[in-house]
Amino acid sequence: MKEVVRGVEGDWDGPERDPARIDAILSKLLEIWMLDPDMRFGQLVYNLYWQMPETRKMGMTGIDMFHVEDDAFDLRLDEVIHEGWR
Repeated sequence: MKEVVRGVEGDWDGPERDPARIDAILSKLLEIWMLDPDMRFGQLVYNLYWQMPETRKMGMTGIDMFHVEDDAFDLRLDEVIHEGWR
């Protein structure tokens, strides 16, 4: 498995992501999740992504979270914290 991961990492030529984003995003997720702690984690994440235009593709019935950058998701978290669920 490590060989496969190394191969994938070697293919990435984009900018490095700031590791500090991880704590920031997790802290915001915690804040939002505590508003409704009975929600399952999958429900929480899905509900946070489903209204983002970046997750919709023509002809799809679900959402595609795979290509959403962390900064866009971080902005979505800020929206929910400041404005609540829409």
